[in-house]
Amino acid sequence: MYLFNVHIMMTTNRILKKCRQVVFHSRWSSTVPGLGSFSSGEASSRYSWRKPIGEYTGITIYNHSLRSKVPLVFRNPHFATWYTCGPTVYDSAHLGHASTYVKVDILQRIMRDYFKINLVTAMNITDVDDKIIKRSRETGRDWKQLTSAYDAEFKEDMRRLNVQPPDFRTNVTNNIPAIVLFILDLLNNKMAYVTEDHSVYFDVTKYPYYGKLEKINMSVNEQQQLLESNKSNAADFALWKAKKDADEPSWPAPWGGEGRPGWHIECSAIAGLFFGQHLDFHAGGLDLRFPHHENEEAQCCARFNTDQWVNYWLHTGQLHVQGQDVKMSKSLGNTISVSQLLEKYTADEFRMACLLSKYRSPMTFSDQLMITARQTLQKFRDFHADLNAYTRFLKPLKLLDEVALKAQLKFTVTEFDTSLRDDFDTARAINVLIDQMSSISRCINEQQADAQQDAAHCLDLLLGAKNFICNAMQTFGIKQLDTTEAALEHDQQLNTTLGMDVNALLGDVVAMRGKLREEGVGAKNVQLLRVCDDLRHLLQKHGIELRDHKQGTSWVFKNVSDRTSTTSNAGIP
Repeated sequence: MYLFNVHIMMTTNRILKKCRQVVFHSRWSSTVPGLGSFSSGEASSRYSWRKPIGEYTGITIYNHSLRSKVPLVFRNPHFATWYTCGPTVYDSAHLGHASTYVKVDILQRIMRDYFKINLVTAMNITDVDDKIIKRSRETGRDWKQLTSAYDAEFKEDMRRLNVQPPDFRTNVTNNIPAIVLFILDLLNNKMAYVTEDHSVYFDVTKYPYYGKLEKINMSVNEQQQLLESNKSNAADFALWKAKKDADEPSWPAPWGGEGRPGWHIECSAIAGLFFGQHLDFHAGGLDLRFPHHENEEAQCCARFNTDQWVNYWLHTGQLHVQGQDVKMSKSLGNTISVSQLLEKYTADEFRMACLLSKYRSPMTFSDQLMITARQTLQKFRDFHADLNAYTRFLKPLKLLDEVALKAQLKFTVTEFDTSLRDDFDTARAINVLIDQMSSISRCINEQQADAQQDAAHCLDLLLGAKNFICNAMQTFGIKQLDTTEAALEHDQQLNTTLGMDVNALLGDVVAMRGKLREEGVGAKNVQLLRVCDDLRHLLQKHGIELRDHKQGTSWVFKNVSDRTSTTSNAGIP
């Protein structure tokens, strides 16, 4: 915090120096140094994405401006930089936000945990904006109290969704000096102009590649009807908005008057503050691609005198509600909050729903989607429980084809790796894992020849496959398969509350049922077997599923909200 405050003080001193350099005009006429002149209508056609000079990772990533996949290359072999657009905190986060940040979290986890890329990440929180001012007036709440409350709620929502926090996280209002300095640099470079009311606008005619990300050819006509009378061109966008009403949050501006930052400049200034003139990754929802990300790119290229600020833009697909053709949006009144989601489904189930589609594909939210996600998760949990029972000798061991099993495991590892290297295709990767689980389940459950010798044959391969699958799911941020720390922590809390060892109690109950079942089978006692079935059904009502095997019974917690899945077993003495 001390270093950050020192940086702000240094930034303020730089602002004072810049103020002496800037000569204000209502319109600037020159161009960005080194980028040439601008001809209307040629903007995007003259720009072509440039592959960075550096080390190729073996990963391909989708490039929207080229409409194709390109190689992922890092300028610095030791780390990569990543900036994500944060929320505007004037209301509760909804599933549209949740899907974006969960998908971004999945991508970052894949890079960090699977590809071992040292990511340095940052995010801004927009806590001053037109929407915030409007909501403050509607509710009668002070804008600072309003944003503080929703900022805290957003953090809690992300925690509940198991979204890892960024390395740097800051609010716009904490970075006003840096934003002002950024604007002064644009004014000094004659890329922006000050209007009569002391607002500042970016002049798109001065940036030769405006529209390059979206492939838009800007045709700027001085005679066209302007959207705002104080702008020189309809496409120009606000860097600084002059204060209009007394209740608006505002800061003094070195070019005169008081005001607040525009939306686009906030991200550019904060990302520039953290990462400077080059950025490896920039992520956000698909709806931000234009104009927000286009304007960010234009501002930073103009300030840093470069034609490519961000090397890789990552846009997550929008979330739609089933039966609606529009995205989920607060302005449309069709939102579902994160809290409402978690009343019905778990965070892991929502994360699985995100994994089952490509990160940049649209996602249609429905109960059927969530049921599919739940069933998919259950396949992994069932496999985990079944293989645990097998490797603990609760099921009869089989003679397995070691050569075939090795080949299949190698194929799974290769295909999983190929899927993630192909623009992080998690949907394909999940299917690869499911195919591996199905094959192993057939091997240990359907073959009839019991092993009379070499009974432990292939147990190492089976456990290796299980470990690979569990590690893959943990990489994706799924917690339900973690039967160690998460389950132990939950059980310890439950044991403390109840004053007993719940796992031990269940183990004893299942073991006693196992003895009764063994006696019932041996004596062909239908009544005793019926009691065993009744106990099974009773436990199932409470989310505990029993699985009878030849050498004993295993049990697993199943479909219990906010309960980490855990598996245990009770053998027959």
